[in-house]
Amino acid sequence: MPAPRAVKWEVLARWGNLSDTWVETGTYLGDTTNYLAQQAKHVWTIEPSNELASKAKDRFSQLNNVTVVNGLSENFLSQVLDSINGPLSLWLDGHFSGGITHEGPQETPITQELEILSANLGRFPSMKILIDDFRCFGQLNARPSPYPPRTALVEFAAENKLDWTVEQDIFCAWSR
Repeated sequence: MPAPRAVKWEVLARWGNLSDTWVETGTYLGDTTNYLAQQAKHVWTIEPSNELASKAKDRFSQLNNVTVVNGLSENFLSQVLDSINGPLSLWLDGHFSGGITHEGPQETPITQELEILSANLGRFPSMKILIDDFRCFGQLNARPSPYPPRTALVEFAAENKLDWTVEQDIFCAWSR
């Protein structure tokens, strides 16, 4: 089961840097965006659902340190990264979860997101990458999993010379 929101926020605070610029994929209702915005230099949140992005834009309209991007993370993450200088923390949680969450051309864009991060890693003095729902990676079930195997995350970290750990269903990787 996924960890409760408060537990996830503790992991974000422990392994990310709350005062960094943050990029979040998958805004949903904006609760994590709001949590990060209380301390972050700036929060960029990418939400593909028109309805959820519109609600987030309304919710954060009074905050100067939140930018809501309406679109698929695999299409907009590079552009967002081009707008950022300095230390960066990322919360990758953009995937279809049923209900009102967006069902895009793929259930999870994590493979494309990691490719984009690999191409941009050297641009930032530090990068912390937190990926939610580690339990879903490499799931064995009746249908093929849309998530890559867990070893793909470990290989991503090794190829990019990142240290990593897993805590509370969150894969945490950071530049050395």
